[in-house]
Amino acid sequence: MKLTKKRLFVKMLWILLIILVLSIISLGLYIHFNIDKKIDLSLIRTGSSSVTKIFYFDYEDRKNRVGEAVELKDEALFLEKSEWKSIYEMPKNLQNAFVAIEDKRFYDHKGVDWLRTIKAVGNYIFKFDKRSFGGSTITQQLIKNLTGDNKASPKRKLEEIFRALNLEKDLSKNEILESYLNVVYLSENCYGVSTASELYFGKSVEDLSLKECASLASIVQNPTKFDPYTNYENNIKRSKIVLSQMLNQGMISNEEYDDAISEEVVINSNIENEKSTGIYSWFTEALISDVIRDISIKYDIPEKSAKMMVLKGGLNIYSTVDPSLQDNASEVLENYKKYILPNDDGSYPNASCVIIDPYTSDVLAIVGGVDKKEGNRIFNRAIQAKRPPGSIIKPLSVYAPALEENLITFSTIYDDTPIKLLKNEIWPKNSPNKYRGLMPISYAVEHSTNTVAVKVLEKLGIDRSYDYLINKFKLNLDNKDKSPSPLALGQLTNGENLLNITNAYVPLANGGYISNYKTYLYVTDNFGNVVLENKDDCERTLSEQTSYIMTKLLEGTVQKGTAKYLKLKDKTSVAGKTGTSSDLKDRWFIGYTPNYVCGVWCGYDTPKPMYYSKNPSCLLFDGVMGRIYASKGFEEFYAPENIVECEFCLDSGKLPCEECKIDLRGARIETGYFIKGTEPTEYCDLHKRVVIDTNDGLIADALTPSYRRRTVSLIDYSRTDEFDVDILDSEYFIENRIRK
Repeated sequence: MKLTKKRLFVKMLWILLIILVLSIISLGLYIHFNIDKKIDLSLIRTGSSSVTKIFYFDYEDRKNRVGEAVELKDEALFLEKSEWKSIYEMPKNLQNAFVAIEDKRFYDHKGVDWLRTIKAVGNYIFKFDKRSFGGSTITQQLIKNLTGDNKASPKRKLEEIFRALNLEKDLSKNEILESYLNVVYLSENCYGVSTASELYFGKSVEDLSLKECASLASIVQNPTKFDPYTNYENNIKRSKIVLSQMLNQGMISNEEYDDAISEEVVINSNIENEKSTGIYSWFTEALISDVIRDISIKYDIPEKSAKMMVLKGGLNIYSTVDPSLQDNASEVLENYKKYILPNDDGSYPNASCVIIDPYTSDVLAIVGGVDKKEGNRIFNRAIQAKRPPGSIIKPLSVYAPALEENLITFSTIYDDTPIKLLKNEIWPKNSPNKYRGLMPISYAVEHSTNTVAVKVLEKLGIDRSYDYLINKFKLNLDNKDKSPSPLALGQLTNGENLLNITNAYVPLANGGYISNYKTYLYVTDNFGNVVLENKDDCERTLSEQTSYIMTKLLEGTVQKGTAKYLKLKDKTSVAGKTGTSSDLKDRWFIGYTPNYVCGVWCGYDTPKPMYYSKNPSCLLFDGVMGRIYASKGFEEFYAPENIVECEFCLDSGKLPCEECKIDLRGARIETGYFIKGTEPTEYCDLHKRVVIDTNDGLIADALTPSYRRRTVSLIDYSRTDEFDVDILDSEYFIENRIRK
């Protein structure tokens, strides 16, 4: 019996041993195939006081890239806020303060403090200490700061451990500590002890007192809580803990400790001014984000690492900005109250603006909000705000695709009538809430008629419209947007940002080509090697003829439609489209001239209705573009080959006859633009000559005296009124003028 128990015990030991061995082998295989054990040393050596510079091009010819690069000296990235200091320029007390509070065995371990790591793991599993119990050494913290990888996962922790062990083989303790002290985040947008010393104490890092060294070391654990500017008392309490650790570890004497404890830390009195310097333009901030993102993608590194390279790597960024246009747009939106009136409740909406060169897709200007920009990394409404675009989507989702697919022409007639009942209400509704009856595409575009947009969409097809928006115009849609309301009326599920929509209008302005917008052309390192390049990637999305006809349709919007109050039309040719979300919470205008595409959005950050008779985005567009064209001559849109002009009847869409000239409403004739071969060839057959009684407007009979008789034309057309709504042109139908 005893032998049996002994054998069972031995078997269990063997089983446990086998499980342990298999676990170790599995862990080893997992580490071998899944754990990245090395860190790119170039991420650590990005400093040495290198300043990233931004350039723009002073172009003679932007389209053909004829111009010279000029540095934007006021936009150098973090010149004051990222200065790299050698370890030998840092006081020993500063080095010791960080070591004492963050990693007291720093000089003894090989990258990982196994005792702290075991305690941290034990606390994570068994929760024996309610306090935060970190096991990371300074070496591990450096890796975390450089890679930006801060996920609470076993994989991340294993990678951090192996990277720390390997890093200590490649670098000395001094090199590691130097790198750490130059990249550690110390609140108030400060990276590194040199930046923090200048900001908080107004002095060079070399001149820091012992108490000030302890103050900086105190910030690391919780930068917000221990910020010496915004949470002074918390910082001082934490500083005393740092000093006591330094004393206990023999880094300072009792006398030095006592002197430091009694010292009053004085915060820089000019700190607000220091914080306000180096405020970048809206464009520069968008540029920084784009370069960081693209470096991260190209080199497969975390965005935080890419950010370090951009802000401290001595790069040269060659941007697309036009400083004069950027300044003009910024000044108009800063002084927006000169251009728009307050809303009904007395408040003013916010706004954003984007200008793009249609022939290069270069972003020339970005303004992300009204008033003067007071800080960095703040909400940029031109890029970060996604709102329903309303009717500005119609040219992209409905009219340009239908023209391209030969489903409509400039003069195609649709009946502006309701389509269906939706929740017991007629749908769609127009703005204003009227139904006008027979109208050509030109009028429907000019006046943003919702019913016609939906009817053209039905002819085009939901899938085809969706495909144009996604693949041809590069917009971001949700699968839920595959329905009439989002596609024809612009009520997109997730909305879209101003920059993307403005860029989507580029093919209408340039003859049919789309590109991804660019905020930079290329980026080089401080040796002139190309790090990033934004190559031209244009592709045809519309024919040149479709683009031109769509432009002529949108010129009508400015000449006599929803944007007819634009003053810019007196200075140059301009086409564009207004847009309003269904609840009046967003107002848009995307317009273009032969030289520029400009988009403007107005709305509140917390959406609420805006009651304006004139679209405020049109007024701001007029202000921005009016400045640009103040000294330019009038320019026309270029007309491609195979375009013909042709008169047509506004009611039939066909060639006008004599009767079209004597319509009771006046001559019903307009000039349209057509691809050769698609212009109307038949004459109007809707207008019929009749004699009316001028007394009541009804068709005259035998009793009507000659002096009350007038020869006019009326429409010979019948309409089924299934929704019992008034259609404005019905009174001009012959059937409704017959005397009963």
